Amino acid sequence: MKFWCMIGVAVLVLVAPATVQAQLFFDNFDSYAPGSSIIGQGGWDGWDGGGWDAFVTTDQAFSPPNSLNVGGTADVVQQFAGVSGGTWYARVKTYVPSGQQGDLFFIILDEYAHGGPYHWAVQVRLSASEGVVENMGGTDVPGGGIVSIITDQWVEIMVECYLATNQYAVSYGGEFLDAQAWTVEGQLAIAAFDLFSDGSSDAYMDDVWLDTTIPVELMSFSVE
Repeated sequence: MKFWCMIGVAVLVLVAPATVQAQLFFDNFDSYAPGSSIIGQGGWDGWDGGGWDAFVTTDQAFSPPNSLNVGGTADVVQQFAGVSGGTWYARVKTYVPSGQQGDLFFIILDEYAHGGPYHWAVQVRLSASEGVVENMGGTDVPGGGIVSIITDQWVEIMVECYLATNQYAVSYGGEFLDAQAWTVEGQLAIAAFDLFSDGSSDAYMDDVWLDTTIPVELMSFSVE
């Protein structure tokens, strides 16, 4: 299992890929060939530059035709540069079948490089077998939120990252999940997304998104 609180890890140091200069990041996986490896496409890479691949699929899709199957040994990262300060909104659509075994994770790191150093800020775990979605928190700030999982349909995870005030809040399917301090000893930054399968059977992610503005469909309006 690859989630930690103050755990040292020995790894090989490999060459880091180019990072994304992010004012806006969005990937719906529709520009890639079905069945293709995501590593090496769209800035995605395996954890530590390794081959922990995920594959483009048409089996499910929130925004057709494609999504990403994040199952088996999948562990893929998207690195960012210059994402610090202010407020950032991270979103991902998730589809977990009711028969899923193992766990699916959406992870945000405030520090990441191939071979380290690493520092986790947010780790959202989805487990159909346990019937829960849980925020496990980060390296030095544990999470505490748990809600019931919704299976066999697309559900959004949104993380509101208030880097200026060292806080974040997580929602799942529009329901509040957890709020914590971003870090104690880490960086007030978003260094990488990590889409991780801890032995999960087929489960899917789509419309991975990062920006400084909240989507219009998630805003609330008052009409006089």
